[in-house]
Amino acid sequence: MAETGLEIHQTRRFSKALQAMQRADKSARDAAARAAKIIADLQRDPLHDEAECKRTRYGELRLQQCRKYDLACGYRLIGLKRQGRLIFVYIGSHDDCQRWIENNRENVEEIESEPVPRGENNAVQLFSGAPAAESERDEYEEQLMARLDEHVLRDIFSGLC
Repeated sequence: MAETGLEIHQTRRFSKALQAMQRADKSARDAAARAAKIIADLQRDPLHDEAECKRTRYGELRLQQCRKYDLACGYRLIGLKRQGRLIFVYIGSHDDCQRWIENNRENVEEIESEPVPRGENNAVQLFSGAPAAESERDEYEEQLMARLDEHVLRDIFSGLC
């Protein structure tokens, strides 16, 4: 399939990591904004020159058809080309990306992904750090929140009261 026919996809884990970076420190927010711009550019044109220039100098040889982008501030963006799709699978610090590659080099052939929604405000709506939809909320987190009450919080933060 020609590269111009690539669909831009993302994994659920990638989407959550990107949202978490939007709520983190300044360098992580800057890296997330750069990633959002790269993704938006690639949606318009999979051969976009500016996005291609952001790829790391030596690429990634440990994974087949891997694209690794340098987001500056020590952050990287990893995308994999699979069956006419460019799937963004990981975003994080350089060291975290190296660990992800080492841990996932054997099981990245079949990847569950969903298309990145198109739209003029795509970067804002996707990566704004808005709360996840009810269906995507973490069940464990909900269980913990249900068990918390004022008494437990006073015990935990007794030095502040």
